[in-house]
Amino acid sequence: MTDPSPYRLTYLVKQLQEALLARLEDITREVGLTPRQYTALSVLVLHPGISAAMLARLTFVTPQAAHEMVTTLERKGLLERSVDEANRRQLEVRVTRRGRAVLARCDERVDALERDVFGTLGRDERAGFRRALESTLRAATT
Repeated sequence: MTDPSPYRLTYLVKQLQEALLARLEDITREVGLTPRQYTALSVLVLHPGISAAMLARLTFVTPQAAHEMVTTLERKGLLERSVDEANRRQLEVRVTRRGRAVLARCDERVDALERDVFGTLGRDERAGFRRALESTLRAATT
């Protein structure tokens, strides 16, 4: 059976990304963040104490962009850096209490966005969609 859509999958994925990014920009702007800063806070909550270099890898930005982002978020009081006791030449990055509060505000709005966008899918379809995205992402990044 052929795909009934005339659009390439890569085109549809890009269109979805752009539509979600536009809505995410609205959400993050309300709390003084960018979507990348929101992503960085989300990643740092899952991986506390990682380096800026690891943050760059996990958020798909250059090390320089990650460093600038960490500096900006630190100035805003949302992150703090400290010396890694295992490697004194490396700095660990952690989300502050204020950063967690800002992240929670964004997460509530992103949860609503995801309910709005993916609400037409049933629970099993969402789970399948997540697995398909994770699988294709792994294939695209290896």
